[in-house]
Amino acid sequence: MADSTQTTDPARPSLRRILPWWLMVAIALTELGSHALVRSRVPDDSDWEAAAAFVDEHFEDGDMIGVGPDWADPLLRLHLGQRIDLAIAGASDLAPFERYWELSIRGQPSRWRPEGEEALVEQFGRVAVRRWDLGPSPVRFDLTSNLQQAKVSQGPRPCTWRNRAVTGGGLGRGPLEPAARHFCGPQSWLFVGETVNEDLELLPRHCIWQHPVAGQPVTTTYEGIPLGDRLVLYAGLYSEHERMEEHPPVRVRVEVDGEPVGEMIHRDGDGWKRIEAAMPDQPRGDVSIVVEADAPHLRTLCWAATTREGERR
Repeated sequence: MADSTQTTDPARPSLRRILPWWLMVAIALTELGSHALVRSRVPDDSDWEAAAAFVDEHFEDGDMIGVGPDWADPLLRLHLGQRIDLAIAGASDLAPFERYWELSIRGQPSRWRPEGEEALVEQFGRVAVRRWDLGPSPVRFDLTSNLQQAKVSQGPRPCTWRNRAVTGGGLGRGPLEPAARHFCGPQSWLFVGETVNEDLELLPRHCIWQHPVAGQPVTTTYEGIPLGDRLVLYAGLYSEHERMEEHPPVRVRVEVDGEPVGEMIHRDGDGWKRIEAAMPDQPRGDVSIVVEADAPHLRTLCWAATTREGERR
């Protein structure tokens, strides 16, 4: 009976033996090519330094800076951190600013890029610098940046302006509790203070922390400020306290000379929410921001507001 066992030529390697080696070579070549492509698109430090030096030299009061894409923000802070104050780092919109600078890599726009044609475009290696001239700001008064001149009360009891140790901030520790604040107590977090809050989209927001209290309103009042024709208010909660959507809403009311002119009901999931309140036809008035919640546990509300006149052309 003939032997049916098949034999192979020992001088000729099987496909199963050589295929893994070819795959390994192909993968290695692909990785080398991808690495070279990535490296070709990464700006050198000298590119960032030259672009930042140009912006720093021409930066003026009233300017805003942004970067595209968003993940390059740490590089912007590294090279232009001296120009990025709280108002820029935690901006809600471009209304307070009169010019906008953008540093961009890989052709990616920043999330703040305005519509319209740039007033300036410069290229520094692989970093593009653009500037838009926005025109005069419509903002008449920034409540967020002028908290010290306000009066704050918890129900009928006034809160006191104090300086304490800075606490909080960082992953899982809540917003930074500023050193200077209107302290209402008795708990340490019952204060009204200027800070930067992490909103539902994990974006920083320059805002006024105003935590509600059970059974009574917390009120911040600015006396005799310019009103304009409207007040624009943004508000949100610390991201960790809003994202699970487990807690009841917070009410934010805007009053002028004791009369309500606007209200926001902020519910978990709303994120950084905006309202506009029409101002009475008078040049100045007392503006109050009143915060209340039926169940104030973890209602870490933070708001930002400005009065404005007209629209930017």
